[in-house]
Amino acid sequence: MYWLIIGLFLITSTSQEKIIEATSVRALPNIDGFIEELWTKADSAVNFSQWQPKECKLSTERTVIYVMQDKKNLYIAFKCYDSDPGKVSVRVAPRDNWSGDHVWVILDTFGDKTNAYEFCVNAAGVQFDAKISQDGRVFDSSWDGIWYSAVKITDHGYNVEIKIPFKTIRFKPRITEWGINFFRNIYRKCEDVSWALTKQSEGIRVSRCGILKGIQPDKTGLHLEIYPVSFMRYEENSIHSQMGLDLKWGFPASQFSLTTYPDFAQIEADLYTINLSKYEIYLEEKRPFFIEGREVFDTPIYLFYSRRIGKRLYTGEEIPIMGGAKYTGCSFGRVNFGFVEAYTDKVEYESKSLYSVGRVKLDILQNSSVGFLYSGVRNEENKEDVGGIDFTFRTSELHLQSQLAKEKGYAEFIKLDWSARKFVIRGKYENYDENFDIDRIGYAPWKGCTNYYISAGPQFINMGPFYRFTIGIAGERTKEVGEPGWGYWINGWFSLNFKNNWGLYSRFYKGKNYEIDRWYDYYSARTGLWSDYSKPIVISYNGWYTTYGFNYRMWYFAPMGTNNLNLDWRVNPSLTLSLDMSNTLEWNPDEELENVSWILRPILQYALTKDIHLRIYGEPNMDTHIHQFNTLFSYNFRPKSWVYLALNETRDNIEGKMSLKERIIVAKIRYLFSM
Repeated sequence: MYWLIIGLFLITSTSQEKIIEATSVRALPNIDGFIEELWTKADSAVNFSQWQPKECKLSTERTVIYVMQDKKNLYIAFKCYDSDPGKVSVRVAPRDNWSGDHVWVILDTFGDKTNAYEFCVNAAGVQFDAKISQDGRVFDSSWDGIWYSAVKITDHGYNVEIKIPFKTIRFKPRITEWGINFFRNIYRKCEDVSWALTKQSEGIRVSRCGILKGIQPDKTGLHLEIYPVSFMRYEENSIHSQMGLDLKWGFPASQFSLTTYPDFAQIEADLYTINLSKYEIYLEEKRPFFIEGREVFDTPIYLFYSRRIGKRLYTGEEIPIMGGAKYTGCSFGRVNFGFVEAYTDKVEYESKSLYSVGRVKLDILQNSSVGFLYSGVRNEENKEDVGGIDFTFRTSELHLQSQLAKEKGYAEFIKLDWSARKFVIRGKYENYDENFDIDRIGYAPWKGCTNYYISAGPQFINMGPFYRFTIGIAGERTKEVGEPGWGYWINGWFSLNFKNNWGLYSRFYKGKNYEIDRWYDYYSARTGLWSDYSKPIVISYNGWYTTYGFNYRMWYFAPMGTNNLNLDWRVNPSLTLSLDMSNTLEWNPDEELENVSWILRPILQYALTKDIHLRIYGEPNMDTHIHQFNTLFSYNFRPKSWVYLALNETRDNIEGKMSLKERIIVAKIRYLFSM
């Protein structure tokens, strides 16, 4: 088995070595968007090539990169030439939105070919940053670093200057070479270009980075961030105020975070979703304390599901988090580790609880790992503990994951993704023992279920009117405890990405399943389309329909379907109007349409400047007839320091009257002290 893995690695991995030197300087550049003569003395990167739409073809526009450093900062300048400078797309947007022409750089600061930081700036000066893990397969845009940038529109196109303090990022102290790659998006042409090789079939890969030589950051500097948070809430004619504190203490290769009475008032509420199945809906984490560093704790089986901590009760009340601590780091350049501790207060029928998570992961080969994760929760009534061992093997094209976990019962997982230029194979095996119950700390609703899945098919790059065309077949077998046999489905699918940047996909299923003491046959279809994202009006649609299935909301067998349509209109560089419309169609057993549930989500986003934003959001809900409305004003007045003012209203239309159910006004200020 070992030699097979080594062989796969040698066959599927390639290296294309591009090198740039981090020129050391004493005279420092002004970060103002003007590329002065000082930059031209630094080493530069040129010769960018497309990765879409025309893979490996030279970029249609010229880009020049300069890189410099001193002991405390890394400096990067992009000189973006454009044959028609007046058509550079300048779009003002909230932070972490990369609409319009933009450039970005990724830095592999541990040299592990797996994890990296991303720093992006668009032509309006809007910043976007993220942490990348799993060799580019996972992007965590919730990470916010302290860094500086400036943009200047010129008669040749535009310039971008970036200053990244070394204390903002974690890095391996004893290496002088980092992985690095530079990218540029030419918005009106839907063209993405990169310095080091990037393939359409893979997307961005950390393992394909070039080399940044001679890097010499200050290894003794510590980075302390203190965030006092002041919060005031008006509700039901009373005012409630609260103080909280977040602290981060960064070392070159590790970070310690502490929070007490955190407030997540600026976090978007979860979208209302109609659930017709028997399984719990998975909710994405949106809270900064739990998101940052989560790549350390991610495993194929969700043994740690942070949404269990401080969860929302059926009354709408959230369980308060009294305090939390997190530590993540890397030792000896190969061992990654971390822990999380969080303590929640007593509320209603929930006791005070202590949540604990521990993780150790060893990097092996060039881009693979083996690890162990423990998670548990304890309170006065009971406790729950679960542990798991996982293994991941990666190349730029291949991703193989496996995990074995044990609670009272056990769970096992194997997943394979192989995406070469002309062929794609995906497979998965899952087995959850009926006694494997981690509902209080993890997410695994498929108790007593065994599942096999495989999908395969060719893909064609730059063929006729398509820049990518994929087609294939897939199949799945599933059996749950107590069922007399195996259910299955087979599926044919295709996906078309046109050179005009429109796209279309369809999937057609035939299957047999067992539910509520009955075998039944069904046919299903899924389809979707999307339009050119560079145009002022963008449309996307997704739909699903099945001829027969068990509706767990209505508790009978019948046809079901859903439709979702999204419209985005960029009225001007600062104003965007959006409308998301979804409906759920439910037939009765006589195949008569019983219920059509509409949910609308209109959104207005207006950027007064790149740091001042207004967002007006609504959710008229014809399913519950409980309608939500939200207005949020935010001002990013200095790095990682914000003022929020929000108005939330809930109105009840169950009896045909739009009566006010709840009105909440929230004011919050978050200020960063950094040293």
